Amino acid sequence: MESSKEKIRGVFSRFGTILALVVLSGVFLLFIPGFARMRNLLNIFYQIALLAVISEGFTMCLIVGELDLSFPSVASLSGALVAGLIFGGMHPVPAVFVCLGVGMAFGIAAGILVTKIGIPSLITTLASGIIAGGMVYMYTKGVSFYGKMPEGFLLLGRGYVGPIPSLIAIMLIVVAVAQIFVSCTRAGKYMQATGANSTASRLAGVDTDFYKILALSLSGLGAAFTGILLTAKLGSANPEGAAGFMMDAFASALLGMTVLSRGRANPFGTFIGALMIGIINNGMTLAGAPYYQQDITKGVIIIFSVALTSLQSKRLAGG
Repeated sequence: MESSKEKIRGVFSRFGTILALVVLSGVFLLFIPGFARMRNLLNIFYQIALLAVISEGFTMCLIVGELDLSFPSVASLSGALVAGLIFGGMHPVPAVFVCLGVGMAFGIAAGILVTKIGIPSLITTLASGIIAGGMVYMYTKGVSFYGKMPEGFLLLGRGYVGPIPSLIAIMLIVVAVAQIFVSCTRAGKYMQATGANSTASRLAGVDTDFYKILALSLSGLGAAFTGILLTAKLGSANPEGAAGFMMDAFASALLGMTVLSRGRANPFGTFIGALMIGIINNGMTLAGAPYYQQDITKGVIIIFSVALTSLQSKRLAGG
């Protein structure tokens, strides 16, 4: 029988981040004028939409116990490439699929190097990110792409589904699909098993190499999709359009590891992490806080979330 103290600790270990989100939102509601307006709350979701999408891809790597440092560069490359192809006369639909394929190709290549050659994912994806960054400058010559884009393409980033901006609808769909995939499919469960104990999973007959390659390819796919959406939102593309996603995506995914599952990455948790980042940015901006205070706050959040995850893992290992 669990004691009441252990039950309370269990609740906080699984729902502590959500409770912190509620408390933080309550503080902003009470002390920051305008925070509670529906327009502002909708704006928070709109602002985190791209962050959530790219973070879901990164989360797939964390689930199998790997890292992907290339996703901002892959997103920037895909965003510039889709703009260049469209301005070059290609129909938006095939242009989008070409760019999604490029993102997956980066992920598959990284996965093969990690699983078949044995290069750590940290080094592999750092190198592939540098390659993607070089390729985007080679393709754009360091110049941003501007021009008139087809309205159908721009609807991805600027349109509405009823009263809801299309980016918010896309974000919610991506989060739901990712959570269902991880929680309810055989592939998702095998990915979780691979991340929990790769050796034991391999001995049990799970093709751990395949699921690591799958996870890295999904990360590349998520990065490419984010780059495409960013171009559709802005109506333009520049060589470093997605560079700013790196630290916020890390913070979102790491915060998500303290939601629902103890010390394990999960798509819904990543969404909650992204929402917390969005609320912090929005609330501090409305309060007039300098941008560097937002960075300091997010850095503290990353340290706190990693420390909490580490403590949870040690407690589980000891118990």
